[in-house]
Amino acid sequence: MYKILFADDETKIRETVKDYMTAKGLDVILAENGKRAVEYAENGEFDLIILDVMMPVRNGLDACREIRSFCSTPIIFLSALGEEHDLLGGYGSGADDYIVKPFPLSVLYQKCVATITRSKGLDRKNRLTVSGITLDKNTMKIHADGRKITLASKDFQLLEYLMINKNTVLSRSLILSRIWGYDFEGDDRVVDTHIKIIRKALGKNAACIKTVIGSGYCFEEV
Repeated sequence: MYKILFADDETKIRETVKDYMTAKGLDVILAENGKRAVEYAENGEFDLIILDVMMPVRNGLDACREIRSFCSTPIIFLSALGEEHDLLGGYGSGADDYIVKPFPLSVLYQKCVATITRSKGLDRKNRLTVSGITLDKNTMKIHADGRKITLASKDFQLLEYLMINKNTVLSRSLILSRIWGYDFEGDDRVVDTHIKIIRKALGKNAACIKTVIGSGYCFEEV
């Protein structure tokens, strides 16, 4: 499930967008202004951030620039301002897309999915390829250097999570929360056991999965 941060100062818009996106299977966190959006972005992990341009306390443009100073998560702007200089200002502040209000919720949803999949390297067939390893999410199959590899569901999810977040160090606790769930009560060393299984299955391709002592694991793109 993709996780989205949605910031807009209009309560009705926030609730309407959340209801629609949740029904489509997305996890939506709401913020009522740019300041709160920055705070959420600093303390959470999101697959996409959507910002209204005209918000109190801190507007979307300023929030976007601040978020871009510490985060590369894709950002989409929503705004009633649709002149050329408005769009240029949005892209100039670091946004990946700009949608002019009013807009159909179906269009916003498709924009969200397209932006997320593009940022994660997923193609239209729902395949993820990084460093010679291809994961097919439809068939749960893995191909690496001409070899077909099969992993159990949890191992597949773990490898996918590492690849999606390539070149990023992921702590054991973060991996546990995203793959096993926040209510998991076991030892975080369970992650090490599953990493060993994945490395063995990948063979020489396992070199992409680096252990970061004292921190966790990182899938390094080569």
